[in-house]
Amino acid sequence: MLDGVVKIGGAKGNNHNNTLVDLANRVRNGERWVLCHGVSGAMDALCSAAGMEPRYVVSPSGYRSRFVTDREMMLFEKASFSETAKICFALGTMGIPVMPIDPMNTTLVHGKVKDVIRAREGSKTILLRGNRSGKITSIDQEEILVIIERGFLPIFPPLARDENVPRYINIDGDRLAGSIAASCNARTLVLLTNTPGLLEDVDNPESLIREITLEEWHIAERAAKGNMKRKLLACREALEGGLQEAIIADSRIENPITNAISGGGTHLWRARSTEIAV
Repeated sequence: MLDGVVKIGGAKGNNHNNTLVDLANRVRNGERWVLCHGVSGAMDALCSAAGMEPRYVVSPSGYRSRFVTDREMMLFEKASFSETAKICFALGTMGIPVMPIDPMNTTLVHGKVKDVIRAREGSKTILLRGNRSGKITSIDQEEILVIIERGFLPIFPPLARDENVPRYINIDGDRLAGSIAASCNARTLVLLTNTPGLLEDVDNPESLIREITLEEWHIAERAAKGNMKRKLLACREALEGGLQEAIIADSRIENPITNAISGGGTHLWRARSTEIAV
């Protein structure tokens, strides 16, 4: 069993250093973790340097995501592996053996691209073609556990190998972390972000929702706005996949993983008591 899967956000405002120091200490103490990361800030910077406007779309159900075609995918791959390299270097300087994951060279993460997607444009729903984003179709949990048994901390970018064509596809980092947590029977999933957690009022950091169960999910869905909706989806998928606890918490504080596990952020439960969860 894994102690946990942590996903660090790629958007501006996240504090990676605090997370990596905390994670390194926990790994040194014998805990077993997987780290997933996002690349939104790095990707936006690369797009700006290349004179490309980052394109985001909102689905009819309200989920916001990056629209990636073949052209943007080249930059997305560069951003993903650049962020992986930075994280591996930082953890390496702390003495943590890491294993950067390249989905093209492993069986760890496969996905299926959704070439045509629906998006809202004003009051209309339009069809967009040429999409290189997709959904995870399989996780090789046995190989992940083998890597950890060998003493390495796996580092996953938001990429999968297309199950039909030998190429990368863009996948959501939060949902990847949730899939790994459920597949590997982790004790907890920690999604770190640049907010205190799920807020009733996004403009009021004191309005933190501290606990939610699957039975109370309508409360969480009503509060979630913007990118938080996708984090909530990732947590729900993991909980429905058998995970007992997921946490959405603040990356900007000292020891953010430890703080989250100790009660910080928003705790999302499969059932009110893990003793009665089935």
